[in-house]
Amino acid sequence: MNIKKLKCFRAVVIHGSLVAAADVMNLSQPATSRLISTLEDELKLKLFKREKRRLVLTPEGKEFYRETEKILSNLDDLPRIVQEIKAGGTRTLRIVALARLANSLVSPALARFVKEHPDQRFSVDVRGHRDIEQWVAGRHYDIAVALTKPCNHPSVIQRPFFDTDAMVMIPRGHPLEALETVSPAQMAEHDIIALAPGLRPRFQMEEIFNAAGVALDCKIETTSSVLACQMVVEGLGVTIIDRLAALAVDQSRFCLRPLNPNYRLQFVLLFPPGFEETPATTSLVRCLRDEVASALGEYATLTSDA
Repeated sequence: MNIKKLKCFRAVVIHGSLVAAADVMNLSQPATSRLISTLEDELKLKLFKREKRRLVLTPEGKEFYRETEKILSNLDDLPRIVQEIKAGGTRTLRIVALARLANSLVSPALARFVKEHPDQRFSVDVRGHRDIEQWVAGRHYDIAVALTKPCNHPSVIQRPFFDTDAMVMIPRGHPLEALETVSPAQMAEHDIIALAPGLRPRFQMEEIFNAAGVALDCKIETTSSVLACQMVVEGLGVTIIDRLAALAVDQSRFCLRPLNPNYRLQFVLLFPPGFEETPATTSLVRCLRDEVASALGEYATLTSDA
């Protein structure tokens, strides 16, 4: 397998056709087609199916694309890494976080961080629950802020970060606003907004409802916790969220009520295999912890001094 085949595969995925991919790759269409065919033969996988004159990834193709993107992203990053080595400057600190924590936690924590390290370069990426662990395992990031789940990569270093209660997020003027606490049975009487099946927050919501013996019937599903919060603000329904994620939307347009019974959300910091502490990473972790303490106060329990 060579890099040219992988780049051609990515071009077809992004642009949706052999013609468009050939144009991007500066190849003829037959040459592009041969590269994809030989790649499929080499892998013994069917990567694409044809739908309405477009090439669409098969389930196996989707999995392979996720891994291919990691490899090619690393290659794309090599010129920057080489430039940093030549310049003898500080290496870029690579951070990845869940979207639900990017605005309300990571951004203000970085504002603290740059006061201590004004010359430090850093990059911030936002990814979903499914991807963060794999990308950290591949050493694409120095630190990740994530929602805890069983770790599928034993080489990934996982440290407890903080715990906080799950809350029911309710639009202003909604009938549930009058309650001091909200049970799954009470939520079930209204429109529920949930994360899509297979995502960690959806597992948690299902666990909460199953424990209460209540069927989870979601009117709206989304892949974004941030969008779920915004839809609550727009009056489309209620959802279960953490206090930090809720801070990312207009606080005058919603209220939070504790779940009954309560459910604890646990957040973690992930580090790549072979991670070595540096002054920059130590400072960043401290800034993240300080921001949690400042934003949530008594509503959060910091679970590690690392």
